Amino acid sequence: MTMSRRQFMTGTAAGITLAATGCATTATTAKTAVLHRRAMGANDRIRCAFIGIGNRAGSILQSTLPFADVDVVAVADTYDTNRAKALAACKTKCANATEFVRFEEMLEKTALDCVVIGTPDHVHAPAILAALDAGLDVYTEKPMTLTWETAKKVRDRARAAGAVVQVGTQLRSMGMYQRLREVIHSGELGKPLRVWVNRDADSKPLDRSLLPKDGTEASTHWPLFLRDTKHYDFDGLRYFHWRQFKDYSNGYFGDLMLHHLDMCHFVTGCGMPARVKAVGGIYCMKDGRTCPDTVSALIEYPKEEFQFNYSTTVGNGHYGLVERYLCTKGTAEVRGMGELSIFRGDQEEKVPSKGILNEPHLQNFFDAMRSRKATIAPVDAGLMGAACAHMAVLSMESGKAAAWDAAEERAVLA
Repeated sequence: MTMSRRQFMTGTAAGITLAATGCATTATTAKTAVLHRRAMGANDRIRCAFIGIGNRAGSILQSTLPFADVDVVAVADTYDTNRAKALAACKTKCANATEFVRFEEMLEKTALDCVVIGTPDHVHAPAILAALDAGLDVYTEKPMTLTWETAKKVRDRARAAGAVVQVGTQLRSMGMYQRLREVIHSGELGKPLRVWVNRDADSKPLDRSLLPKDGTEASTHWPLFLRDTKHYDFDGLRYFHWRQFKDYSNGYFGDLMLHHLDMCHFVTGCGMPARVKAVGGIYCMKDGRTCPDTVSALIEYPKEEFQFNYSTTVGNGHYGLVERYLCTKGTAEVRGMGELSIFRGDQEEKVPSKGILNEPHLQNFFDAMRSRKATIAPVDAGLMGAACAHMAVLSMESGKAAAWDAAEERAVLA
């Protein structure tokens, strides 16, 4: 019997395989897959749709619309206001663009080549799996899924379908991090020993008085947002601040940490870690959230002989964001994702950033759709990141280390 993360935490002992939370997907018919699958010619326009169109996906949409060879022909979202705004933007380029509340209906009724998924995290797995079953390529925001088990399902389904998948860890498409990867791989800094990341901020408590006035149970289609998670009466905090609630998010491990952990994986070329140990709690934001406001994780890569250390608090932002790569012959430091310094003895090489842009990551995805080559953030990287974030949560909630069984590709409490 498959158990939820919470059922596991309340009733199992160390060493038992950790099961995934429920993310059931509506089965898509073979007829739908036939409708969507087509060979992409060099001159064919890409027919794209968006599933989820909040702040992050709205930014991606604005970056997608200028692509001359891409048409955003449909949008799906449960929030009427965001959906209407996105549809209006799409119609400035594609007059016949359509809107849907349920993404399943959109996949059944619209001829597409790919989808961009920007839903709350608990909807990623069902949306990705439905899109893959419909014969589509997928660009999905991170984390790819909430659990290691659903990440494996996505990986296996994508492989079987021969689909192109791009995970929205767009830092991989930044020249600054690509330079860091080049330097680390060259060996000139020696062997990495520890990747140390602190990302702190000054944040304010969640405030119901600031929620959108038009965000009602009806206008958010609340049951569709909940899907197969625990039932709650309509709660605007849960809907508009879903990242702060365990039912829909892995908190700062799946949100903030994952950006930098994925960079560690990209820069070093490492494999899956052996163990993850994490702690956290709600220390300062007593505002109704259920995800911790202060967290720390230690992730061990014994094969490569280095560690990844991460910490976040949102109660004090004095030190901000710093990523440090400590190696045997030198050090690299990234400050605020805006500037890289490479230290070789007394010499410092500064590498500026052009900023965090959506366009290069999207271009890589669209190019891969035509070439059928792997993207820069492929499904296997998505599995690594999602599994590590989930393992951090499982460790934090259990008080034990979460270990990765590489032979069985599963997480266990050690």
